Amino acid sequence: MEFQAMRRFLKDADNRRDRYNSDIVRGWVLELIDLATRAGDVLEKYAVEVTLKRGAKNLKKRLKRFACILGECLALHEIGKETADIMSRMAELTKKLESVSSGEGSSSFECKDDQRLLRQTYGHGIEEHLVGMKNDIDLLVSRMQNDDRSTRVISICGMGGLGKTTLARKIYQHKLGFEARAWVCVTQKLQAKSIFQEILRQLLPGENSEREEAELVRELYDIQKAKKCLVVLDDIWEIDHWNILKNAFPLAESNSKILITTRNQMIADTEFVYKLECLTEDESWDLLQKIALPIHDSEANSKHFEAIGRELVRKCGCLPLAVSVIGGILRGQRYLGDWKKVLENIDSHLKHGKGVDANHKRVVNVLNLSYDVLPYYLKLCFLYLGCFPEDKDIRVEDVYLIWMAEGLISSDDKGRKETLWDVAERYLNELASKCMVKVKLMSGVYPFENFKSCRLHDLVRDLCLSKGKEENFFEDSQRKIRRLAINSVDDDATCSVARFKNANLRSILLLNNQMTDLDINKIWKNLFCNVLLRSLKVLVLEDCKFEDNKLPYALRKLVMIKHLSIRYCRVSELPEFVCKLPCLQSMELRFTGSIALPNSINKMGRLRHLFLDEVIITKINGGIRLRLDGLTELETLIGFNSKIFDTIHLRKLTNLRSFVGCVYDIESLSVVVEHITKLKDQLREAKLEIKVSDLSSEEGSVVIDSLTHCPLNYLRIEGRLRRLPTWDPPLIQNIHTLSFLRSRILVDPMETLQQLPALRSLWLGCDAFAGTEMVCGSKGFPQLKSLILEGLRNLEGWRVEGGAMPNLSDLEIISCPKLKMIPQGIIFMTSITKLEIWEMPNNFMERLMRREGEDYHKISHIPFIYLGEPSDP
Repeated sequence: MEFQAMRRFLKDADNRRDRYNSDIVRGWVLELIDLATRAGDVLEKYAVEVTLKRGAKNLKKRLKRFACILGECLALHEIGKETADIMSRMAELTKKLESVSSGEGSSSFECKDDQRLLRQTYGHGIEEHLVGMKNDIDLLVSRMQNDDRSTRVISICGMGGLGKTTLARKIYQHKLGFEARAWVCVTQKLQAKSIFQEILRQLLPGENSEREEAELVRELYDIQKAKKCLVVLDDIWEIDHWNILKNAFPLAESNSKILITTRNQMIADTEFVYKLECLTEDESWDLLQKIALPIHDSEANSKHFEAIGRELVRKCGCLPLAVSVIGGILRGQRYLGDWKKVLENIDSHLKHGKGVDANHKRVVNVLNLSYDVLPYYLKLCFLYLGCFPEDKDIRVEDVYLIWMAEGLISSDDKGRKETLWDVAERYLNELASKCMVKVKLMSGVYPFENFKSCRLHDLVRDLCLSKGKEENFFEDSQRKIRRLAINSVDDDATCSVARFKNANLRSILLLNNQMTDLDINKIWKNLFCNVLLRSLKVLVLEDCKFEDNKLPYALRKLVMIKHLSIRYCRVSELPEFVCKLPCLQSMELRFTGSIALPNSINKMGRLRHLFLDEVIITKINGGIRLRLDGLTELETLIGFNSKIFDTIHLRKLTNLRSFVGCVYDIESLSVVVEHITKLKDQLREAKLEIKVSDLSSEEGSVVIDSLTHCPLNYLRIEGRLRRLPTWDPPLIQNIHTLSFLRSRILVDPMETLQQLPALRSLWLGCDAFAGTEMVCGSKGFPQLKSLILEGLRNLEGWRVEGGAMPNLSDLEIISCPKLKMIPQGIIFMTSITKLEIWEMPNNFMERLMRREGEDYHKISHIPFIYLGEPSDP
């Protein structure tokens, strides 16, 4: 109970930072965070070292426990002693902090008011240096002038420092034919009545605004119905604030317009959202010149500074505010050496340098605001992203697994049918919607696994590292390392034993793939000889080489570890001791080469996520196929292989949410399809490769027909088919990638496949179709982006009707020797950006040659065309 109370207090302290802003009190809060971490470790230590041992069921384990009873007593004594120490110090700190919490904190509020006044914006300002916004202004002005009542609310969304307010001000100052206008700055601390009064004063100058809030709302509503008004709500932070304010606006009953600026995309998802992006490098350099170099400076002088100027704007991440700040610092600097000094110390300048606008005194203040308004649970998740290398995409599955292993994902946030993975995905979506993280979407259109990767803007990553240090996230209050990320050979961590000394690490991420064996061995020696690893929860190793291709035996001591990743590491076998780690919940073994798996993997009862390479695994310790029935909590199984695993036990895995596998026989295929179909209401991902040479038999046809009820997202069939399956309409919404190889289908497959509404990628290869004619209908393949036709030896004619494949971007035609010409319908497919043609007959290729080719006009609109060597000389 005390532990939960402490966690609640920490959340309250974070929500009300105005009461805890002194250095002394912040020190107490940070110490309390350390105690909360220690308390969590003690609870897990007790669970591992005592509870699990007491739960021994068989005689051998019971005898072993009695033999170790003295050690258990010592462990209990140590746990009790540490618990008493934590509770004593916790009581002292809580008492001190509660006395602060009950105080008035007036000076804090005065400070907050000063900050709010500094952030106040107005509609009448003049932007002296405006770059890269012409298209933005033109588009938004046209939206403002459109009297369509379906677009009454227009939102400008983006991270802090992009120039949302600047853009809104230019729209506000434009002559748009509104009878009345109002500009108000909302900020984080909503004062609804004051905002309503200010809007009323601007819409009706001289009108008495001293009245009750309900009257103000009614009056504003009526004014905007009677007049065509423009109201700008600058800097809205919370969706609840918008829900309060929008009661004063007749959104569907007038010609008035509302323009919102926000960092929160959840607010922006109204009627029309304009997502503002960073400047290009050219635009950023243009802005820097306008601010730093006076107009009378010659063009030659500007070129003298260009190389270093472009490096500066890249360091600023092309964020307009940061470029403006650096420009203000460089103004008046006439020597290249001065510019180089600013480049060398750019981090310090962005934190402390003065920009061109008093409201934008420090870039870090603007970015800090976005961090400060994050909920407590999102702050911790955001800080962890600082462990990953800069300027690189971060796989979201790695993020989710690490967040879960570190305990950053709260089970209290789970819905009735949700898993922690679902909650982690929701957390990342919140960070993305608040413009703290950039995300890359999956190529598929199915409603699950929306994100493929994420990354931080350079300045946001700097903020992440700064806040992590300030909040003791990477090191505790005694400066002992908590979370260690080694991303380059030059990191101090590779050579400094002192940095590891007595560190009580919770995470180790070794992510650099350029280290030598010597570097790796030095790190291992430092870690396992000098570091306390009993609290380690996360161990991520990428592209590491081990002695004799074996994992270090010292890993057996990691009794608290929950996530182990050895992606790209060359490992000959997975040791038995890894399967005995009591807390392990996720294991990443992809791209590890020819690895031998022990049968004891079946005993990892707590394992929830398992990632394997189905193609690479070639050997199984014990000589028999692996059993899975002991992995009853497994939610993710990537790399299932019917040659490796005993397929019949797949039925025991009733908690699966993600399945990726390959089957090599009809019997296994039947079991897999049956089980996936049974789990169709809970699966977020289902990908299947079928490598059975002949599926045209009666038995094979029955199994293929059963695919029509299977909720697959990805399907690849390598083998002969009697016919294509006809998908069940509710389930065809899922499938986004299809491949058929050596299938020798006799009936035109396009007639069936073009009806799949979500299909993004289609590959017909190696005599997948044995007929002579294919037709893509006028409404077929509405979402298809990639099409590959390869090795269709009998294909003579291919017709594409107008309106087919409206979103196709990539087309490849390879080794179809009888195909006479490219379809006439290609000329209407304006979305194509790349066409590649390989190993086609000479006469086919000649028809496509530039200028003299009679079919060149069909493809002349495609930006990238590659014509390989013809198949015949």
